[in-house]
Amino acid sequence: MDLDEWVTNSNECFDINMYRPGPTGDERIGETFNPSFTHSVIDENESIVGYKNPKIELDFRTNDLKPKLKISFDAQLDLKKLSPDLDQAQVDLSPELFKKYLPEEVKESKKERDTATSRDWKPPGQLMQSFSNHGKQYEIWKAPMLDRAARQIWINLRILVLLFIDGATIEGLDDEETLDRWSLYLLYAVESSGIPTTPYVLAGFATSYRTWIFPTFKIARYTKMLPSPPPEGSNGAAEKYTPPRLTQDPKTFQLNDKLDRLETSSRERIAQFLILPPYQNQSLGSRLYNLIFSDLVNKPFIYEIPVEDPSEDFDAMRDYCDIVYLRKLPAFKSLSLASNLPAESLRKDSPIPRDQILGNGVDLEGLRHEAKIVTRQFYRMVELHALSTIPPNHRNRARITRKAKSSNENDRKYYFWRLALKHRIYMQNADALDQMEVTEKVDKLEAAVDNQQEEFEERLEGIEKRARWEKGEGSSNEARSKRKRVVVEDEEDDDWEDMDTDLVASKKPKA
Repeated sequence: MDLDEWVTNSNECFDINMYRPGPTGDERIGETFNPSFTHSVIDENESIVGYKNPKIELDFRTNDLKPKLKISFDAQLDLKKLSPDLDQAQVDLSPELFKKYLPEEVKESKKERDTATSRDWKPPGQLMQSFSNHGKQYEIWKAPMLDRAARQIWINLRILVLLFIDGATIEGLDDEETLDRWSLYLLYAVESSGIPTTPYVLAGFATSYRTWIFPTFKIARYTKMLPSPPPEGSNGAAEKYTPPRLTQDPKTFQLNDKLDRLETSSRERIAQFLILPPYQNQSLGSRLYNLIFSDLVNKPFIYEIPVEDPSEDFDAMRDYCDIVYLRKLPAFKSLSLASNLPAESLRKDSPIPRDQILGNGVDLEGLRHEAKIVTRQFYRMVELHALSTIPPNHRNRARITRKAKSSNENDRKYYFWRLALKHRIYMQNADALDQMEVTEKVDKLEAAVDNQQEEFEERLEGIEKRARWEKGEGSSNEARSKRKRVVVEDEEDDDWEDMDTDLVASKKPKA
């Protein structure tokens, strides 16, 4: 017996479609697409064993993502009869396999169905933005997870998180006690002509989660709970701060003023984020990310906006959005690299003056808090922007053999830029590097800096291409680039972005 015909890749036999009601029943619209990952839903090896020509069809209603599942196959082989060991590799290819990822099927009445798919149907929550993108109309809506309709849409679509985001989880969104901390952002394509039913077609979605952080003195100031320090030249004079007075009920002694715990000092983490495959490579991810960031950055009680375990594709999109946003801040746009440093800063036993090199007199931490971007991402964007200020023909190691003594200002800037970058990479990989011989350590650092520079130059090229694409010039594929993971050794980094430590030199790389 040829067992190959009884083994099928579970990604390739899994079709996903969108549907809407038609004159003769439900009709599929748009293109069929396949999941990227099925290891957490079907089988860890992404294989279906013991079935001939298996087919999984998962259809979602365009507006509220009500799912329909159909499973078929030509024949089933009882692997247990061939070998007891093979029985463990055979999944039960039935609706039961998807039971914990899909909502319980509830039969709709004709009235319920007509209401859910009528032209008057609107997404739950608040319309945040309407825009046109290359001749198509889109809307972005935001709803709290406490909203019943939003919650149902999430339950309908949550399996997509597992099918398209590697290593993703949907745990935590079923905890009734924390639902008020979750928000759901829905990106819809709006088809306006010739459609008797709902014109809304889901193109993407994202979730965010708000976490309280202890209001240290610094955090209290940056979240507007305390006044900022007096400006320079004011001789320390500052407006007297009078804390808000709370009043009590004279009989019950309970406070009359209620504190909204969701509007205290917080981080808001972007958790799941997905643009569906038919809508990818059209800058829609940037639109959704920018809307979420703009929504959150304007809330005074939000301290930072981290992202939970971003993928490489997400990193590339995020870099583009963040650098464009930061360059709109005058203080960031005017940042320049130092071309000269004091002699004492260049001594071999001195810590690398990273902030002095990249900030050149600007308070980078203050700028970071104004931008509300987490430490790692912000300083990567500072490095990216700083590299863009060096002419391309000066970004060459062959030009910096004289290091800080070079006669050319741009060559000195490039040398200092590499020095600052080397410090950051060293600090992230200090444990591994300190186990190496000096020569090997130097080679590893130089190679890592070269890789990071190559990635940054790809990013700068991608920024220009994306800008042309958004103006209607060029193609969307030209604007894509992937972020390279710049590490000295292949070690997993489990730190979440909101666990960053300060980039203060405690050691200096010897190079």
